[in-house]
Amino acid sequence: MKSINTRQLLLKEVQEEFSRNYPYLKIDFTRGKGEKRVASINGAGKTDGASQPDDQGESIRSAAQKLLWTDFGVSDNMKVSELEVLLQYEFGLPAQVLRKSGNLWLETSMTDHWTLRQQNDRGQDMALGFA
Repeated sequence: MKSINTRQLLLKEVQEEFSRNYPYLKIDFTRGKGEKRVASINGAGKTDGASQPDDQGESIRSAAQKLLWTDFGVSDNMKVSELEVLLQYEFGLPAQVLRKSGNLWLETSMTDHWTLRQQNDRGQDMALGFA
């Protein structure tokens, strides 16, 4: 059971680390099209409310940062489709990058050939009313 909780915490931390760098994008781990979300940055996949020890939290944060920026080499020039494939391979769950549009999160499937920077900039433009 402990490894399942650690895995859920890592998924959540990957989502949060990614969104800290790309505030108009988020990663959603799903079971498949139209099925219930497994984890999302808005709270699904949370643990039972018990707080994690700081040292465990720090090690999970560190693992998430290393996975994204070192192991995957996530950068502004990476295409959304490339990141989704890497995440699905690593976690064995379908992963999707969503872009903020007002109060909604849109699928980027029509523009998954865009880079992360292009997607994030488009989300920012939409938030500022430049769409």
